[in-house]
Amino acid sequence: MKKQILNIVVALSVIAALSIAGFAGLSAPIKANIPFDFMAGGQKFPAGDYAVRTGIIQGTLEVRNLKTKQTVFAISQGLEVRAGSKPQLVFRRYGNQYFLAKATDYSGGIELPKSKAEREAAKSKRDLLTMKDAEPEFVTLNAQIGQ
Repeated sequence: MKKQILNIVVALSVIAALSIAGFAGLSAPIKANIPFDFMAGGQKFPAGDYAVRTGIIQGTLEVRNLKTKQTVFAISQGLEVRAGSKPQLVFRRYGNQYFLAKATDYSGGIELPKSKAEREAAKSKRDLLTMKDAEPEFVTLNAQIGQ
């Protein structure tokens, strides 16, 4: 009997955690035409049309190429945005390398940590005078709600 109660409690805890995940991050999928190759979640993606949404597991972001169906799930964290913010994708750029950094909609957003590849790109662009990693240029693309 105690084992059954424990199993029920564990199952309810998992269901509660998954339901909370639906409210964190983006409220709806956003889509955008990205005119350059970029990296997200350790994968390289070609320029094209993409859908970005909160993953089904809390703390993840799903990036999907609408033509090739190439998809990656990346570890992310929720991001607060100003009320009435526009749907956007924000990239960090080092030279000709782009890395997905943020996705926002009208009520929330998701931020991606720097990947190993991005840290290496910053290191390769290191300022020789100060010996500091290069600061990225931020590139913002407008997006649309819906998939």
